[in-house]
Amino acid sequence: MKPVLFAAPVLFAAMAAMVMSAAYADTMKDASVSVKPGKWSWKQETRVIGLPINENNLECLIPEKAQITLSKLARDLDEGCTVEGVTPAAGGYDFLLVCEGKYPGKAKASLTHTDTSMAIRAKGSAKVMGIPAGFSMQADAAYVGECSAAEIAEETAKLAAETR
Repeated sequence: MKPVLFAAPVLFAAMAAMVMSAAYADTMKDASVSVKPGKWSWKQETRVIGLPINENNLECLIPEKAQITLSKLARDLDEGCTVEGVTPAAGGYDFLLVCEGKYPGKAKASLTHTDTSMAIRAKGSAKVMGIPAGFSMQADAAYVGECSAAEIAEETAKLAAETR
């Protein structure tokens, strides 16, 4: 009989832990992804009212910056952007992108990644000069190789300046 009495609290604790885990998995405040340090090619297309704004660049990602939060990616998009309602999804996360800066608005977004690729998709609405407008964004990044010693030194110096 004692094992049954002991089993009930253990079973209850296990069920409570499962419920807590499920609730945590349903929504989070933020999440992070880890990628391979090195040189990355980024291509982004943002459309507001159907008009495209394209950006392409190469970036050296040093090991200290190879773990990236969704919040950091949102702030890189615009200083007034944050993420809400982060949920795990196949290969990444779904979340709500909320911007209060230059172009206030909200967009349903997703991020998928491997250690050598990343894709972000977002669709929603923003206000441009006070007028509601359709908004979409897609960004793709791919690892293209190692950074040069000079690029690593430059990025390391930038990081040191940021943390002062």
